This record gives sequence, structure tokens and C-alpha cells, in this order.
Amino acid sequence: MRLILLLACLLALGACAVHPGAVDHVRFAADARTVTATTHDGDLRGVEGDGVRAFLGVPFARPPVGTLRWRAPQPVEPWRGERDATRIGPDCTQAIGKRAILGGGGGVAVGSEDCLYLNIYAPAGGSQGRPVMLYIPGGAFTVGGGANYDPSRLAREQDRVVVTVNYRLGAIGWLAHPGFQADGEGFGGNFGLMDQLAALRWTRDNIAAFGGDPANVTLFAESAGAWSACYLMTAPQARGLFQRVILQSGGCLEPSSLVSAEAAAQGGPAFAERLGCKGEAAVACLRALPAWRLSRAASLRAGINGPGSWGPVHSDAVVPENPAVAFAEGRFARVPAIIGTNLDEGRLFANEVKDMDRYRKETVWMYGDIGPRVLERYPVGEEGPAYAIAANFTAQRFACPSQALRRLIARHAPVWGYEFADRNAPFRLPEWLVGLDLGAYHASELAYVFGTSWIFADVGRFTPEQAALSERMRRLWAEFGQSDFGPGWPRVEGAGPIRVFAPDGDHLDDTFFQRHQCAFWDGTPFGAAAP
Repeated sequence: MRLILLLACLLALGACAVHPGAVDHVRFAADARTVTATTHDGDLRGVEGDGVRAFLGVPFARPPVGTLRWRAPQPVEPWRGERDATRIGPDCTQAIGKRAILGGGGGVAVGSEDCLYLNIYAPAGGSQGRPVMLYIPGGAFTVGGGANYDPSRLAREQDRVVVTVNYRLGAIGWLAHPGFQADGEGFGGNFGLMDQLAALRWTRDNIAAFGGDPANVTLFAESAGAWSACYLMTAPQARGLFQRVILQSGGCLEPSSLVSAEAAAQGGPAFAERLGCKGEAAVACLRALPAWRLSRAASLRAGINGPGSWGPVHSDAVVPENPAVAFAEGRFARVPAIIGTNLDEGRLFANEVKDMDRYRKETVWMYGDIGPRVLERYPVGEEGPAYAIAANFTAQRFACPSQALRRLIARHAPVWGYEFADRNAPFRLPEWLVGLDLGAYHASELAYVFGTSWIFADVGRFTPEQAALSERMRRLWAEFGQSDFGPGWPRVEGAGPIRVFAPDGDHLDDTFFQRHQCAFWDGTPFGAAAP
């Protein structure tokens, strides 16, 4: 179930390694000119061209290196003179490889530990008080970065200030260890989430200098980014830092991903020992290791993909309680929310399941004792076993947790649901190489939301109908919360309805719960219906 991820990683290291967020079409436009902005930390020199104003590689925290590794992000040190903000900063250290992306270790290490930078995109001109959209990228908490996406079209066409951020990844962002308690910050495990909080605080304090309204922030995010944003909804430190949220493919109620800081820390000593760090000096030893070694080390705790992966934790100073409990009992930021998934999320991960034997083994590996029940519930049809396992993975991991989250939030705050259903969404690799029809695969909606190409998708391949769908989604995402009428379709009440996005025309649907067999999943240990 992992070859597609490897192919995507190879793309990231190859021809697609030029980050779209570097916006060369802005920096080298015929009308490009220098622009400046003054932050609390100092002056920045950005660039304006092709209808867009961009400030790139802006530090929002001090480099988390040396003694600051596995510490909460510290404020930026002010600078004198104008700081260049015309080039993106480095990605956070990450390992690219078949196993590494899921937390299994190995791979090729790239990026830098000095990586806490954000990028700001706004329409040309000096208007003030524009709504702000801050994007948290995905990548299984192991790969990715803000500059992998180009939001310049979203900013220019929708008259928004858009911010993309980096956060620490892999062990550097999500390791928990009992020895961290000596720093007075608990067991750890949430350093990447702390980075996101720091970026939100920086945005609140400085975005007015770029034409944005700090009291009008939409937090939108995808996959691991949406998992993070979901946790941030239950984080007291995040209250007031955003006024609405859009979660794309990241319902954080999936039970195997809900891990306490103390439980995650139990794997810390063994993780350290594998790297030659033992005893009372283990943490100091870990801090002395090169970042690339840490990024290539396998996780020994549970996270977004269950055991042996990375991700945020709860029951610490950042996220005081299990998010499932917080949402069930109404202890979360009661802001308007759009929560959605894609019709065929699991197909991106299913291409190695080519026969019944592999299907049975993968299903038992994922679901343990209830594996036989899952096999009965999802029989293999004419399309083959890859499509069957993709269907159960889509439902259990994405669709049903997101539906459960919508249901819980709807008790206390306005929430809307969607399903992205373009089964002809463009993908850069040919189908003969992928091995199956990806349909509306995981992350396929991103090209539509941003309206620009990225690692997986080339918007130059949009049909006129797909281009129109992209325009609808950009407009709806940007306008969300800017009026009293919501995003343009009915709020979720109980199980529905949701809006289905499709090139041949959007429609409302109240069969989402039944179509994804959520009643079945809710009755298993892998269901998200109850905390």
C-alpha cells in the first residue's frame, strides 16, 4: 500500500523539486518590483509582480537547533536593516523513502533543522484589512512543507492574504521521552504542534503589516495538517488565533491516532537506545546527534498511522485532554467549520494489493481480530482487491471519523460537510505505472482549492468543467465565514446533508453515512462514534 507514496517522493526529489511556493512567476515577472513591510522583529524586503505581493522565508521562531531541539519554539531575534524575503526558507528535515514517510525509518534525508519559516502571499497593492487564510500542509507528519503549494492565485483572485507554514517533522517534531520532563515542558511529542501555534501567534501580531486582518483568520489544512488543526481546536493556547476552520481529509477522531503524551513517551528510551543513547544522558546524547540521523530513525510510538508512526499527542500542556472527549463534551473552539473528505482517499495507498492473499494479509494487519468481518463487509468485486481495501481504508480512516466529528461539532457550532468526488482528477503519473484508477484520491482536491499545480497534479490538464469546479472551490473556501449565509449549502444536522463537489455539477447528499458504512465502523474498536 506504499508504492504511490514512494513514487510521489521520487517526484519531490526530481523534476518537481522546485517548490511551487517559490512563485517564480511573481519574482521574475516583467513588472516585478521591491516592496517592504515592517514586522515586530524588523523590516522585510519582498517582491510584487504578476498581480501578487509575496514575502517568502519569513522567520516566525528562532531556529530550533542545539539546546533548542525538542523545546518549545522561541521568539525570533530582531534584526537590523532589511531582511531579504524574496526566497523561500528550507524545508524541515525529513526522510524521503518508502518506509520513512509512514514513520518506519530509512530513506534519504533532506531539508534543514533551521526551518521555522512562513510565506505570505497577497494581492498587489497596499489595501488593508483583507481576510487571512493560513494553511497547514500535510505529509503524514514526516514530509512536506509550506512551499510545496502556490496560493498566489487564491490570494490574487479572491483578494485574500494567504500564509503557508513549516513545522518540525518526524522525530524532531513528534518524539516524546520521559527525559524531556527535565526541561519543564512535559513528555514532549507536540513540538510540531507548538510550531503551528507559534506561526498563528506571529500571524496575529504581524499580518496587518501585509494587509491582513488579524481578527479574521481562516485556518485551513489537509491530511496531517488537518489532523493538527483538529487538535488545535481543542488547544486552549489557540483560542482566538483563528475564527473558522476548514479540515480537508483529517478527522482526528480516528482512534488509533489518539495517543497520550505519557503513552508516546514510553517508546522514547528504546528509540534513544537504537541510536546509541542510554541512561541519564540519553536526551543530551540525542540532542548531539545530526538531524539526518533522527529523521531516518523509525518511530517506536503510535501516531497518525497507528503503531510505528508520528503525530500529535494529547493530555499535555498543549492539548489537555483526548480530542474525542473534548469534542464530545463541547470543550473546543466553537468556530464555524467545514469538514470534508475525498471519495477515494484510500486508492493512493492501495496499488500494491494485487491479489486476494495480499488483501487478506493487509486487512488482518490493519484491523486485527475484526479483519474477517471487514473482509466480509468489503468483498472483492470485478475491479479487484486494491479497490476493496481502498474502500475500507477510505471509510475507516477518513470518511467516518470526519462524519463523527461533524456530528459532535454540530451540537455546539455551525459545521458544513463536503465530499470531493472528481474521479478524473489529474495525477502526474500515468495510470499504467500506478496500477489502478486513482479516482478522487487523497489530496486530489488541493489542485482545485489552490488552482495551481503541485507534486501530484498539473492543473494544465484540467478540462473546462474541472477548471470551473476549481473556481467554485476557491471562491467557497475564500468566502467562508465572510457573510451570515455560510458557504452556500445547508449546515450538517445529524448525518447530513453534505455537498458533493463534481465537475458535472455539485449536489447535496444525505447518504454519506450509509455509503461509507459508518454504522458498521462505529460498532468496532476502529470506529470514531464515541470517545
